[in-house]
Amino acid sequence: MATRKQKFEQVDIVKKALIRNGLIDEVTVGAYLMENFVGERTLHIKCTWNETFKSHNPSDPYMEKTTEKIEELNGYFSGRVFAEGITQRKDWILATGKDRRAFLANNPYAHPAMYRSC
Repeated sequence: MATRKQKFEQVDIVKKALIRNGLIDEVTVGAYLMENFVGERTLHIKCTWNETFKSHNPSDPYMEKTTEKIEELNGYFSGRVFAEGITQRKDWILATGKDRRAFLANNPYAHPAMYRSC
């Protein structure tokens, strides 16, 4: 079981990784009390950012929406691994909506982590 101090140290690891990758202005980071999978209120980390997704509407094939990445801050949590899941999408998160839509149009099955700015 991780102590409260150890949990917030992991949050700091995530924040520092976002700063290092120039994402701190695009990604919101916070620690919140939330219900876990067994119904207990525990501390969780939550990061949010805006992304472009394909929609099912043919007249408007793309939509902008907020992505949330949430994980319980427990003894198994790794700030480095959590941050890597976000920083691997660095170019995608920093891209404009127009650039993301163009990428999705040209690469229908590509993952956002594959996006590279020119």
